[in-house]
Amino acid sequence: METYNIRHLVGIKASAETVYQALTDTKKLAGWWTADTRGKGSTVGDVLEFWFEDFCLKFEVADLQQGKLVRWKYDGKDEEWAGTEVAFSLNDDEEQCYVNFSHTGWRSDSGCFSHCSTKWAVFMLSLKDLLEKGKGQPAPDDVKIEYDEVARRRLAA
Repeated sequence: METYNIRHLVGIKASAETVYQALTDTKKLAGWWTADTRGKGSTVGDVLEFWFEDFCLKFEVADLQQGKLVRWKYDGKDEEWAGTEVAFSLNDDEEQCYVNFSHTGWRSDSGCFSHCSTKWAVFMLSLKDLLEKGKGQPAPDDVKIEYDEVARRRLAA
C-alpha cells in the first residue's frame, strides 16, 4: 500500500540540545504546538497528549537520541492519523540547528492531509519563534489557515 509523507525543514538559531529539550519537555512543547499539552515525553514509552479544545492527538514516544532524534508513534483514535509517525531529526552547525521534520505513513493524500501539512509548517515556525524570540504561537493562538463559520458570516456581510 502506498503511503504519503509530510516533510519540512527549518533552521533554528539554537543548539541541537536546546531544540531537543523543546521536543521532549511537556512545558516547552506547550510553548509551540498546543498550550494544552499533557503527559511526558522524555523517555521512550512515555505518552504525550496534545489537546485542541475537545480533540486529542495522543502519541507514544517511540525513539529518543539525545540531541539528534525525537520520534513519536500516533496512539489515538483519529482514523486519518492511524499508523502515522512523527519524527524530528536534528543536525546543527556553528550557526543553527536544522530540524528535519516528517509525519509519515498517511494512507491518503486527501482529507486532512493538506491541512495537516500546512499546520505542521505553522507549528515548525512556532518552534523557531519560541527558541529564537522566547515566545511561540501554540494553539489556540496559532496562525489560522482557514476561516471558521463566524468569520465566514462576517466576511459575507
